[in-house]
Amino acid sequence: MNQEDLYWFTFILVTLLGFFTYKLLTRHRSYFRLLRVPFERPHFLYGNLDDVLSGKLTTMEKIEQFYRKFSAHGLFGFFNYMTPALYVRDPTLVRQLLQPNMGHFASHGYFLDEEKDRFLGGQLHLVKGADKASQLASFLTPVFHAPSNLSAMDKTVQRCCAALVDFIASRVELELEMKAIFLKHTLNTFAGIAFGKELNTFQDDTDRFCAVASGMAYGTNPVQVIKTMAFYLAPGLMRTIGVQFTDRQEIDYLLKQFRSTASTATTNSMGRFLKQANDKLNTSQQLSDEQLTAQCATFFTKGFEPTLNLLSFAVYELAQNPAVQQKLYDEMVTSGLANSASGIPPYERIRSLPYLDAIVQETLRKWPPHPLLVRECTKPFLIPATENGDRASIPLKVGDKLYLSVWALHRNGDYFPQPEQFRPERFVGGQVVSVPHSNTPFIPFGIGRGCVGQEFVKLVVKVTLVALVQRYTLQPGERTPEPLKLIESASSLEARDGFWIRMEPRVAK
Repeated sequence: MNQEDLYWFTFILVTLLGFFTYKLLTRHRSYFRLLRVPFERPHFLYGNLDDVLSGKLTTMEKIEQFYRKFSAHGLFGFFNYMTPALYVRDPTLVRQLLQPNMGHFASHGYFLDEEKDRFLGGQLHLVKGADKASQLASFLTPVFHAPSNLSAMDKTVQRCCAALVDFIASRVELELEMKAIFLKHTLNTFAGIAFGKELNTFQDDTDRFCAVASGMAYGTNPVQVIKTMAFYLAPGLMRTIGVQFTDRQEIDYLLKQFRSTASTATTNSMGRFLKQANDKLNTSQQLSDEQLTAQCATFFTKGFEPTLNLLSFAVYELAQNPAVQQKLYDEMVTSGLANSASGIPPYERIRSLPYLDAIVQETLRKWPPHPLLVRECTKPFLIPATENGDRASIPLKVGDKLYLSVWALHRNGDYFPQPEQFRPERFVGGQVVSVPHSNTPFIPFGIGRGCVGQEFVKLVVKVTLVALVQRYTLQPGERTPEPLKLIESASSLEARDGFWIRMEPRVAK
């Protein structure tokens, strides 16, 4: 081959490669046009993520723009790079489409499942199959929601709050980054609630439980990071050779902790309550100790980050809104809960504070713990055509996903006037209710069953807030900007510069 032929061969080869690469990258470009779903023309490389990649917005904020732009439509299309994502934006459509058909959308589309990890994959939010999930939910819900079980956890939460207050008292003259402090507090609390483990990470964080729990909450175990990459790159090979995501030694360690707390009559923990409920079932319906341990681990895999964020954002908003903070303190005074000398009040008295509950609800609205909900189709489903004919019916096959931006719905001014303002008064007197009963889309804990442990989250948050406001006046620190700047995060809300708060000892009037 002479030089000229080589030149033309190279030119044709590069052209063909470029053409087929372009076609590969743009193969989904007509996806929404064929469905007659409104969308914005994407860039062939980064889709609709231009402002996200430039750092101007997070993905949540970009999608919120689309919610406003396509306000006349129940559905719209968004390109995450070149992967099409179908968003449900109308709460009426959520109520009509998803609520009565949850059997078709039983999966949350999580990376982990029972094939990748028989231990964690047995948790309620990861278990496959509507029947299996329903059976597990019917067992867990009464245990998690029983008022007596919540009350029994009160001493654990009070003990952990006392350790938190003592730690802050030793650093009260400093400006504190509260999320880092609440991380230790949440770890202490959930270790006690779930496994009956008494930790005080403010004094000593070398206990092995801390490393195991942090690995479950954040996936910081380096071996798990390598396994995650391998499952993405070669899922078939990983399944064939039987690799499991969670290390067997960690499972055995947690199993030992579970059996210890379940067998200790003087310990009030979720492990013990689950064991007691399980023993009452028929032998054929009973869960193994390992399965029960996995449900206790849900506090860290599913509940840890939402609780941590809810605490952090609630304290931030109280510091930024002194009138709200004062109104909460006045409610505590009226209820006889403001005297710090008498200790942290029991939850039975705290849970009856309506304005405290409204503060928690408004924090959940403005800073939802799960800003993006994903539902994966597990049985073929047909989204009906619109009555006016502007959109045809949309057939969904197994594996297709529907997305719902809780962030955008909660910040829609049509449902929540002045959505950027922190106004707990929205939730006083039952003014706001959830999607199943109203067009007002307040769904902080998801749709369908929601979060089975949400009452425990509220228990921890409410007692912690009362313990802090009882002794301190919260003031915004200089290092936290206003308005708060967020950074991109895979599944939760992250403040770019942290939550810096000054705690001034409260002077009783």
